[in-house]
Order: sequence, then structure tokens, then C-alpha cells
Amino acid sequence: MDRDILFEPIRFRNLEVRNRLFRSSISGRIDNYDGSGTRARINFERRFARGGVGAIISSHVPVHISGRILPNYATIDRDDRIDFWHDVVEAVHAESCKYILQLSMSGRQQDLAGVENLDPQAPPGSFYRRPLSSTDSRDSFHGIAGRAASRTEIKQLVQWFVDGAERARRAGVDGIELHSANGYMFTQFLSSAINDRTDECGGPLKGRSQCAAGSQPAACGRHVRTGFRQSIPSSI
Repeated sequence: MDRDILFEPIRFRNLEVRNRLFRSSISGRIDNYDGSGTRARINFERRFARGGVGAIISSHVPVHISGRILPNYATIDRDDRIDFWHDVVEAVHAESCKYILQLSMSGRQQDLAGVENLDPQAPPGSFYRRPLSSTDSRDSFHGIAGRAASRTEIKQLVQWFVDGAERARRAGVDGIELHSANGYMFTQFLSSAINDRTDECGGPLKGRSQCAAGSQPAACGRHVRTGFRQSIPSSI
């Protein structure tokens, strides 16, 4: 009987995976509140690698603490996070499995806001700073109001992703996935139903895509595979 193609290696331009079983990004609030990682995260990823998958895509990894979707997820927002992610990669590689880090930024869609987003100057009835987004309008999922980022702030958003990608490269990951699905930051720029800007970052798709295009992590060079996770219906 011929070997099932699922268990054959798959080759990309700069990545080879031992089989075609990829564990997709799944959630788990198993890290510390301050964004530092835990042994639980390492063991969690190792268990899937030992189970035989060819590659693992991490759960969402915030590139800045203000843009995390949920607390208790390990971040990659500063250099002292690199050693932890290196330990995760080493644990997965020991099982002949590849590791792909999913970089994320919540924008206005935060499933649970953290105390660091409390705003003591907020008007009555409001407790949180308005997270950066493409728009000032409220998220239809949780009702959190965004704040339309200025051009300078958009450049800062892009830089956070570039810096996060460089840290991921230094940690030894095999690939990077930019999270542009489920209503988060990139979707908020790409979607014509959300992005109501009248400047060069709004309007036609070419303008709405500037933030995402600029965030392609050029700092990683040609040796780290980069992907873009997208919800197609919400991004047109």
C-alpha cells in the first residue's frame, strides 16, 4: 500500500516540514499576566510535537502589551522575551517538529482588557483607554470603542511587528504568521466594512492594505518563512 501523502514531506521555498500535519493556532491562557512565558506553554507545545505533527503554529503572540487579545499569553514585545521563545523552539525541534510564531495585535477587538489599559482620566461610564484601530467606531463583538491611529501611530504599529519578527528570528523560529483574521488589527484596516478612514490608509484596497503590507517582517530576511492568516469575507 502506498504511503499516504499526508505523511510525506512538504517543501516551501525556505522551509521543509516532515509531513503535512500542521497544528493550527489554538488558544490557552497558560502564561503569566505580565506576558512572560511559563513551563506550561513549553510542555503544551512539546506534547503536540511528540504526537507527530510536522509543524506547530503558536497561539497569538502580542507584539505590544497594549494590543493583546487576552491576558496570560506570552508576548514578544521586548528583547527579554527572546530566551523563553528560544526554549519553546528547542523543545519542539527536539521532536523533529517545526515551529511557526503567530504575531498579533488586537486593535479594538480585545476579548478581555487588561488592567494596564485602565484610564483614570476616562469620562464617566468608560474605564479603558481606547485601543488603536483604523477607526473611532465601536467593535460590534464586545462594544469596545477604537481610536483611529494617526499616520505616526501606524508607523509605530508597523515597527512593533517588524521588531517582533526580528525577535522571533533570533529565537530560532522556522516561520512567522501575521494574524489578520477574526476581526483583529489587520482586519480592521483591510475591511471596507470597518475601515472608514478618508486618508491614504482608507478608501480602495490599495490604501487599506498599507498597514499590513508595511508589516511584512523584512528584518527576518529570506531564511524565515512568512505567512498571512486572513479571513477573506471580512477583509474585502
